[in-house]
Amino acid sequence: MSLTRLGHCLVLLGFAGFIFLNTRADGGIPGIWRTERTLEKDTRVAKDRLHSKNNPHHEDYSFLNAVGAVWPYGIAKSTAGYDAATGDTAGTGFLIDRCHVLTNMHVVYTDEVVVDPPVGRPVAFAVGQTDSDRDRGALQGLRFLLQGSVIAHGDTIIVDHRVRNPDNDWALIQLAAAVDGSITAMTLAAVDVAQLPVHFTLSAAGFPTDHRNLRGDGFKLKDLWGSDGQVVGLVSVSATGAFIQTTIQTTPGNSGGPIYGDFDGRKHLVIGMVQSIRGNGIDVSDSMTNVQVLFTPSTVAKITAAETQSPCR
Repeated sequence: MSLTRLGHCLVLLGFAGFIFLNTRADGGIPGIWRTERTLEKDTRVAKDRLHSKNNPHHEDYSFLNAVGAVWPYGIAKSTAGYDAATGDTAGTGFLIDRCHVLTNMHVVYTDEVVVDPPVGRPVAFAVGQTDSDRDRGALQGLRFLLQGSVIAHGDTIIVDHRVRNPDNDWALIQLAAAVDGSITAMTLAAVDVAQLPVHFTLSAAGFPTDHRNLRGDGFKLKDLWGSDGQVVGLVSVSATGAFIQTTIQTTPGNSGGPIYGDFDGRKHLVIGMVQSIRGNGIDVSDSMTNVQVLFTPSTVAKITAAETQSPCR
């Protein structure tokens, strides 16, 4: 490796160590700095197939039915409704088969300091598309809510809510019941970096905190939102993962959401995950980028191995 490239890697590692965040929505998020006002136009849009005002061109967003909200605790239901807190801590995850959800490790292990966390942690997962206007966007209106547990994760240490190796910030959830066949899981892929030239278009989808509205059941979850952006740069970090810099707009709550694109005639391949936010997450440009985790073959192999060891029932 040349000294120039080595220096570039070290600079990025230092930068990444500063900005990798957890999904808390309050103003005290560690490691984040915010601008006082939005300088750029917010180009995120609601990916809602059920309401034409949010989809005037009638695009097929059915592949995003696999993207849902992840709560780092189980949610019980009684005759009075769902028994849980306000839902501020919900992040994003997505189905990779009928019973497995992939998300960030920091979405499900939320303590300030975590060392070698055991698997089996209870979580909840829900698809964020409502079936009707009643309680639209709230937990009561979701198509389904399923309990699950963490069966595998990448890194072993979280300090001050930051994963020690942010390129290894993933957790695999197994749901207690499989989803029905109407929802198609997303496909993971590790692409050659040559397929990601500068200005190549990628997209993200998830549940940004700043787009959630308080609903009658106490949950702050609104529609699924998406953003397109362009690749600005990529620097390999290790054999297990890499970071990609893009102009995709993401804010807290998007953590764990898929980064996807079209490659070799295949649509919506997930090549990474939302992991960090710079500034307020909206004022992104070639010089003010957000940073995402990019999957390597090693990452995909580890996730697939864990998935195979706990087959759907």
